[in-house]
Amino acid sequence: MTEQIIQKLTLKTRLGYGIGDIAICLYWSGVGLYLLYFYTDVVGISPSLAGLIYGIGMLWDAVTDPFMGYVAERTRTKWGVYRPYLLFGNVPLALSFVLLFWVPPFEGAMLFSFLLLTNLLHRTCFTIVSVPFSSLTPRITSDSQERTNLTGFRMLGAQTGTNLMALLAFPIIFWVGGDDESSGFLVLGAIAGITALAIHAVTFMTVKEPENDLGIERVGGSLAEAAQAVAKNGPFWLVFSATLIVGITTIFFGNNLIYYTKYALNLHEYQGTILFTSGIIAFLSIPIWWAISNRIGKKLTWLISSSITLIALVSFYLYPISQLNELLVLVGFIGFGSGAGGILFWSMLPDTIEYGEVHTGVRSESSLYGFMTFAQKGSIAFAIIILGLVLDAIGFQANEIQTESTIADMKAIMTLIPIVGIASSLVIIYFYPIDAKMHKELLKQLKEER
Repeated sequence: MTEQIIQKLTLKTRLGYGIGDIAICLYWSGVGLYLLYFYTDVVGISPSLAGLIYGIGMLWDAVTDPFMGYVAERTRTKWGVYRPYLLFGNVPLALSFVLLFWVPPFEGAMLFSFLLLTNLLHRTCFTIVSVPFSSLTPRITSDSQERTNLTGFRMLGAQTGTNLMALLAFPIIFWVGGDDESSGFLVLGAIAGITALAIHAVTFMTVKEPENDLGIERVGGSLAEAAQAVAKNGPFWLVFSATLIVGITTIFFGNNLIYYTKYALNLHEYQGTILFTSGIIAFLSIPIWWAISNRIGKKLTWLISSSITLIALVSFYLYPISQLNELLVLVGFIGFGSGAGGILFWSMLPDTIEYGEVHTGVRSESSLYGFMTFAQKGSIAFAIIILGLVLDAIGFQANEIQTESTIADMKAIMTLIPIVGIASSLVIIYFYPIDAKMHKELLKQLKEER
């Protein structure tokens, strides 16, 4: 282990990497917040079909992530291992995002096929860029606390991208299209794509990978070896399981919030304000959770922040919301608790890499990231398909007045399911074994072996 790898990163590197996630989350939150709504209320297909298209696309993304991780960590170029994908993958990604939010002049099976194919295209392009980007964290530093700091900058960038999409999307859509939201969505896709291209150009120029291959040369020689190494990594599977459960269940809140705001509260014109409030509170909470994590550890911070989110969701379910201010307080409460999720998730994952390397002799760097994003995206795919079916089952009809029972069922779905998921994740993370002391011992063992 050389001093070059474990030294503190420069502010330039931290900022350059952090803003890179602004671009990633313009795409991620654009799909997560708006695609289901775009399919049902703009394109005009049923929730079941919309959920199926969305889910298949995300499942495809999940399946290709481990393969992309396998390919990326074996890439060798003059630009590094992972950085080339930021350079060459972003133009196709931007174009696919614009195409994703275009309403084609088709009907029936032709419309379904086109929407599905464009979804698959976008998810493939996203995988090519996002997996190598995430894999840069353990590549550029091996220090556990420095990874937390780097992830803190990244999460600030991620939440900035989410906030920009939450705050500006509907104002752009309404300004460009008025009552015709289809043209507004197309312009939104173009603006987001151009912005992401510029941002990742900056990331490519400011973030450098180590010139030596320490760590990378220990990557398993075959996909089977990498898979075996991942299978034996207990801490990874704890983080994997908690992420899977939280991802499956919280999607029911995030994707229902637009529908609940529009149909239950008649506050559609305030969508940007509502989504931004949750996002900006989460953004402002990141430095708080960052500092708490460095002081008391990642595991305990997870338990505390998730408990706050749990209480916030229970409050949302029990309180009879009727006004905008009441909704803003509750979504802000949820945003505060959930603000810790990203920084903890992306800083705990790199620590499991050294754990796996010590116990298996194989460094599964990008493969672990691929399997982790497989969990994240696979859970979303499953949840969205179920959500589409459930919306149909409770009698939801796009652009129509909903019945009282439909509204009540919608509120139950978007709160009770996440409550169960977050409670389950608390139990799982309670058994996560890696703390700062253990991680230093792992690095010491690796240094001696090398």
